[in-house]
Amino acid sequence: MTVSDIFENHFSVDKLKETFTDHVVYSRATGIDNLDQYAFRAQLDEQVGILSRKALSGTYHFTKYKLKLVSKGRGKIPREISIPTVRDRIALRSLCNFLAEIYKNNIKFDLPQNIVKKVKVDLNGGHYDACIKLDVADFYPSIKHAELISRLGKKIRSPAIKSIILSAISSPTVSISKQSDSPSARGVPQGLAVSNILAAIYLSNIDKDLNSIENIKYYRYVDDVLIFCKLSESQEIASLVMRKFRRIGLKIHDPVKFPSKSSMGPIANGFDYLGYQFSAKSVTARSGSVERLKQSLVSIFTSYKYSKQKSEGFLLWRLNLRITGCIYENKSKGWLFFFAEINDENLLHSLDHYVKKLIIRFGVDVTPKKFVRAFKELTHRKYETRYIPNFDNYNLEQMEGVLSDYFGLDIEKYENEEIEFEFKKRLSRQVKDLQVDIMDFSYS
Repeated sequence: MTVSDIFENHFSVDKLKETFTDHVVYSRATGIDNLDQYAFRAQLDEQVGILSRKALSGTYHFTKYKLKLVSKGRGKIPREISIPTVRDRIALRSLCNFLAEIYKNNIKFDLPQNIVKKVKVDLNGGHYDACIKLDVADFYPSIKHAELISRLGKKIRSPAIKSIILSAISSPTVSISKQSDSPSARGVPQGLAVSNILAAIYLSNIDKDLNSIENIKYYRYVDDVLIFCKLSESQEIASLVMRKFRRIGLKIHDPVKFPSKSSMGPIANGFDYLGYQFSAKSVTARSGSVERLKQSLVSIFTSYKYSKQKSEGFLLWRLNLRITGCIYENKSKGWLFFFAEINDENLLHSLDHYVKKLIIRFGVDVTPKKFVRAFKELTHRKYETRYIPNFDNYNLEQMEGVLSDYFGLDIEKYENEEIEFEFKKRLSRQVKDLQVDIMDFSYS
């Protein structure tokens, strides 16, 4: 199939409807038009028909994105997230799927925990004595449109397809829509389905160059770069990397001037990467990552305290889900899955103790699952365990049980299709909460 054929397939009416069902229908977010997915479903045929026709003719233009500010912690500038309309969300997911198909042999997305697994192997190999950790300043907002479109042009010849991609990245992100709003001249909006693959394409040449250098080991996850090398060559390598990024308009925090952002030194001193803390003796979760998890555990108990129903069953269900994580939509979700590469059992015991203290503090009578047990099941029996729920394998009866026992729904009046929809809708919200614990490291 040609690139144009692949694009036509992803933007056919049937494929767009499938994309809506698989990726959009359970989302609660609304764009600048305030049209939610329920109202959109009533107009699905009409809306998808418009999207398909305009996309295939090259005349589709994205609506302005709605601004959402996400806190990064005290004293830090919040992250700006762009929320598209429902129809644009379908278009963006379809663009992402299209790009993933044509770049499948060129761009590889590794999960953070898989990168950490490789880092551990190289760390134990003893071939390197220095570590360089580099952070790109304002990564997404700094991407040059012309450079990105030029890079895409090596695979995509169609001006119509490139025009749609340019519309996706140049549509402004606003709090309130005004006539004076102008298209963005630079940057890729964060939070879109297409953001990460476009960023990966933008950096693909740099990744290829740095991976080809002998006597170093190069890792990159979005805007976090980690390099193992010889200490005597670390300054030269760091300068080389910064020059390469500068050539495409990206500035790396200098490890000498901004040691809190970037760093360079002996591996023996220890380092952190992707939420993990590495030392000579252990691989554990960084303190900030642990604190974020603890805050989310407290929030579950606080929600119970101020709820009208005061359902200890629902509290326990949410608590167990936060402790063990789950399998949903063929993906591993949750804090333990993300930190599956730690070897710090003391941390897991301390988390179990923390949950015990919360149970006493909030005066509830529940016996939740254990972090220690869940971690052992995850690392030794991931595909056989029943301790960690696999919601993809739930049958209709199990779905009914969750909806009635924990969400208090009277499922007798529901058709089978409605039961499945309500189950996935409510589960999607809970799983989204799981991802907040690791939001700094999650692909959209």
